Amino acid sequence: MDIMLCKARVKPGKEELTKEWIAFLLANKEEGEKTLKNEKEHLEIYFMQKESEDTYLYFFVLADDLEHASEVAQSSGNPLDAKHFEYMAACIDPENYSIMKPELVFGDMSVFS
Repeated sequence: MDIMLCKARVKPGKEELTKEWIAFLLANKEEGEKTLKNEKEHLEIYFMQKESEDTYLYFFVLADDLEHASEVAQSSGNPLDAKHFEYMAACIDPENYSIMKPELVFGDMSVFS
């Protein structure tokens, strides 16, 4: 099981577009959940946080294999995935993006098998 938490700075002036992106994912939740199953992801959880003058998007991902999930999403040809990556490219500052891995995980992970 792979787990990660990403912290990504929203490009200045792209806060409303980021809210549109989250609304798009919410509006397409059923289709999105199908793509997660195809990617063998169990959870994607998004948070937006204003910190000083910047806005950050945090997203938590739990998957069987994150590398596999990324490869499937990028090569799927699914319009939802394509739009998701389009929003990500428009909104996220690639110079201010970090991936965190857990030091410790508690809980019954068998529910995700």
